[in-house]
Amino acid sequence: MTKKRFSYTLLGLCALGLMLGCSGDGAQVRQQLEALEQQNVNGEKLLNDSLAESLVSYFDKHGDANERMRAKFILARTYYCLGELPRALEANFEAADCADTTQADCNYKLLSLIHGQCAMIFNTQLQPRSELKELRLAEHYAWKDKDTVMAIKRYGQQSGVYEILKMPDSIIFIKEDAARRYREIGRNDRAARTLGGSIIRTLINRGDLAKAKAYCQIYEQESGLFDADKNITKGFEIYYYIKGEYYLATHQVDSAEYWFRKELRDGKDIRDQIAGSKGLQEVFEQKKISDSIAKYATLAYELNDSAYSLSEMDNIQKYQASYNYNHQRFLAMQKESEAKIAWLTAIIVILITGILLGYFFKRYRLFKHAALDYRLKNAEITKRFRAMAKSEPLQYPTNDDWKQLRSLVEREIPAFHSIMNADDTPLTEMEYDICLMSRVHILPNEMAKLKKCVPSYVSNIRKSLLKKVFGKEGNADEFDDEISKIGDSRIL
Repeated sequence: MTKKRFSYTLLGLCALGLMLGCSGDGAQVRQQLEALEQQNVNGEKLLNDSLAESLVSYFDKHGDANERMRAKFILARTYYCLGELPRALEANFEAADCADTTQADCNYKLLSLIHGQCAMIFNTQLQPRSELKELRLAEHYAWKDKDTVMAIKRYGQQSGVYEILKMPDSIIFIKEDAARRYREIGRNDRAARTLGGSIIRTLINRGDLAKAKAYCQIYEQESGLFDADKNITKGFEIYYYIKGEYYLATHQVDSAEYWFRKELRDGKDIRDQIAGSKGLQEVFEQKKISDSIAKYATLAYELNDSAYSLSEMDNIQKYQASYNYNHQRFLAMQKESEAKIAWLTAIIVILITGILLGYFFKRYRLFKHAALDYRLKNAEITKRFRAMAKSEPLQYPTNDDWKQLRSLVEREIPAFHSIMNADDTPLTEMEYDICLMSRVHILPNEMAKLKKCVPSYVSNIRKSLLKKVFGKEGNADEFDDEISKIGDSRIL
């Protein structure tokens, strides 16, 4: 326990003891609870868990349902401020269990707030289904409290879960429905904010550019987030990237470049920097300026690597917090010697560390493989092959094109040629070309066009290659699955 934390604990216990001694009816204890609630409303961090736990103990014995719920919510907020998320989640659940919804005076406002905080914790833990359940409960109790603005807000937040679950229809429906509800109560500013961000990005991805443009205009004119020079409020700069994506989708490359550069210049968060770099890479890919492509691709890759490391470190801290909480509960139940407890602690730490290292090594490998796939799929020569397959009249790769494709794959995966060409079963030129195109994710019908044959012939070759290269019986799609697993053993 730190010196500061100890001071909070001692002061909290002394203060509560004095209050209980001086007030038979608990008036001063209730004043202390109200004071902590006001600190929470003001955005101040609550760090005295001993005081909060003492309040919970008092109201468990002397309080009504609403007071017990209030005290446990303050305890949950304290744990949250201390970074002890598992304990915060458990305290929130206990607070919700205190609510007596059969009574007319049930504090539905607080009950909605409790479920909203649970949703926030599940969001940080990447548990979308649990987050959705809590958001729906938060919305339900906001309606019961007749807080229309909060109810619509909780409803609109559910679109974020569907974004994680990759359900674009649900994102669009909820966002548009929430905006309509805001307009019905005269909150056009909130309606406009609801139509910004993820819904615009979803519409761009779906090719609905007219609606995306309309929502951009509403967002800029009615949200209240922009100044006269169209600069957005600090913290919302990711919109510049979204606007750049719109201009890129409408083939206004110079305008897209302007907004991506603004994102990179004004957005200080690492996500803004990644988005700006990615956008500029896409711009220069269209302009075919190779030096700039390499510059911003490298920058985006480095930033992604940094963001991945920060994310993994955050995950480690979450796992460690969960471990610490469960371990402390375990220790409290045991009555063993100090030496035995220390030994058991060491064993558990070693096991947890081993599990975490295995988990994060696996995640690292997946990340590196995804990066490799991205480079292969988006390489200039790969794009050229796809463009030739879609050209009218049809164009075919030259010998130099084939050499570039082989060079790309064998440079990124040095062992690729030897894996494909075992000593006893060397591949024909046609077979090896099919392997190359499959590894860079060129579609079977595109392969057939580029090799001047029918799609069924390509399917038969891929099916035979599954047996010849991998020793497995199966269909052509299973060959694609197997070859996609091949990566650079130096990093995988």
